[in-house]
This record gives sequence, C-alpha cells and structure tokens, in this order.
Amino acid sequence: MEAGRLDSDIIVIGGGPAGSAAAITAAAAGLRVRLLERRAVMEDHPGETLHPGVESVLEQLGVAGRLPAVTGSRHPGIRIRWGDSERFEAYGSDLKGPWSGFQVSRAGFDTMLLDRARELGVTRHHSCTVQSLLQAGGRTIGVRTSAGDMTATQVIDATGRTPFPGAGPGTGRTAYSPVLIARYGYGTGSLPELDAAPILKGDATGWLWTAMVRPGLYQWTQVALDGSKRHRDWRPTEFGGLVPRGHPRAADVTWRLSRHIASAGWFQVGDAAAVLDPTSANGVLRALLSGLIAAKLACSVISGAACESEAGALYVSWLTDWFFESARTLSRFYSDLGVAGFDESRIPM
Repeated sequence: MEAGRLDSDIIVIGGGPAGSAAAITAAAAGLRVRLLERRAVMEDHPGETLHPGVESVLEQLGVAGRLPAVTGSRHPGIRIRWGDSERFEAYGSDLKGPWSGFQVSRAGFDTMLLDRARELGVTRHHSCTVQSLLQAGGRTIGVRTSAGDMTATQVIDATGRTPFPGAGPGTGRTAYSPVLIARYGYGTGSLPELDAAPILKGDATGWLWTAMVRPGLYQWTQVALDGSKRHRDWRPTEFGGLVPRGHPRAADVTWRLSRHIASAGWFQVGDAAAVLDPTSANGVLRALLSGLIAAKLACSVISGAACESEAGALYVSWLTDWFFESARTLSRFYSDLGVAGFDESRIPM
C-alpha cells in the first residue's frame, strides 16, 4: 500500500470508548476520519458500570437512544462495605427523580459506538497494527501500520494502557501509586444479593467489586493493596455457586500519567493518557469526555479556529487537573485506611 494513499484529516488509533468518541466527534464535524483497531471483534471487560452522567455525553455522540439495547440492568447507587462500616452511596437525583447507573455489556457498548462512527462515514481498519508514528518538521503527520503508511493532519492515540512500539519521542508514563494489579472474572447463574446494586467491599489489604452485568451474568474485580498475590484461578467466595465463564484475567491499574499527552499533530485520550484504579469511578465517562474534547480541539486546529499549541495546552491542563485531583482524593482515602505507599503530598497540586 502506497504511503499517502489513505490520507485523512484525523487518524484515531484504538476503538474503545475514548477512540470511538473522538472518531464520532470529528466525523460529525465533517472531517475525514480513519479509525485503526487491532481487534476485529469487541470483548467484554471491566468498565461495565456506568455513571448516570454518561447519558448527556452519549446524547452529544448521538447514541443515547441506543443505550437501553446494551444495558443489562440499572441501579440507584453502590453498596459500600469498607472495614467495619457499611453504607449505600446513591448517585443523586433531580426534579425528575433519583438517578440510576447502568450495567452494560462492554462488548455491546463498544460496538454501539463503533457502529455510530461507521454511520458517520468513519473508515475502520480492524486487525490493523500501528508500528510507529510518522514525523516531519517537529510534528506528527501520520502512522506506519501493518497496512502501510497513513498520513493525517491530526493523530489521536486511544490505544489504552499498553502503548504501541515506537509511539514517538517523549513517550513514557510517570507512576503515582504502588503497583496495582486488578484481577477480574465472570460467572453465570443466580446471585440475588447483586441484583439490586453493585457491592464494593474491602479494607487496608485490598478491595473487591462485584456486580450483575445482566440477569444470569455476574462480574468481579479484585485489587490487592498489600502486595499479596492470588492463585491464577482464584475467585470470590460469593461466586462459589456460579459457573465460571472463562479464566480470570488481569490488568495493570497502577496510577500513571503520560508524559506525551499532546503535541503538534498529536493527542492522547482515555487510558493511553491517564490510568487510575477503578475505585476512582467514572472511568468510561472520562474516557468518552477525553475523546470528545480532544477531537473538538483537533477540529478547531484543522479549521484554523484555534492555535495548535494553545489547543494542546488547554487539553493537557484539563486532563492533568482531573488526574491529579482524583489521585489526591484516592490517596487520602487509602491513607486513612492505613494502606502503605499512598502519600497525597507526592501528587502535584
């Protein structure tokens, strides 16, 4: 494939919520968008509990009306059992009544967003591996892929927690927590205790999240805060009566912030830019927002309505402010529980 043959206005790398939100936003503005995704089919994974605030963002993306089709259940809040205390934390309410969160199939949710992108004219290349960035004159001008070189005015990196090889100069991430590994798995059957609302329970040694994804399917996520390790087939005692669906998997959720969030021709969004452990909440919501905001700024740069350096600085400020504020809150939370290694003073103000 010849270099330049697939020229476009914006290239988005990664088809998760952040990448899809970026692609939808740019395509809705009339730009030519290519979305590169290494997976041919979306898979279920943690991030299935969505805050009620996600509805307003999905409305902007034109898919709010499709959310019920991928929602397995709804709940007014989360039950928290931490140490010796227990409470129910409601999402809130307005004049219309109590807010309810969503339990979704992430495979279905991600596919819903990709379908919207396709409808708007986004060209999706699946099973496409990005090998490196193309650079010229001190800016990013495209990507080198397994399908050939592709050039664009702006590149948006939504590759998630694992950066692609040759991601460019200045890449790397700064950690702001001890190493944190989340283990997660699924079970089928009946677990009535989880049908009304998810449960987060834990203490200074670690925490466990359990929730119903849809009737008959339940998910758990566990993080050890004391450095202890579990057997590869460990699962919560609550899931003892369920039939395991596949083997447990793991993800690195160490708090980290990219050192290359934005530069000339380049934005990072979602987990590619910043990672916090799931107790920070709103992970999918923040991913969607980061993709939407980065794409709007990229569109402004392309149209000449915004200076590229100012657009990048604005995005970096927004994302880092959110990350450090959330990290400080989590550090205080864990420190108050007596968990070692979490020091709020190490988080920049």
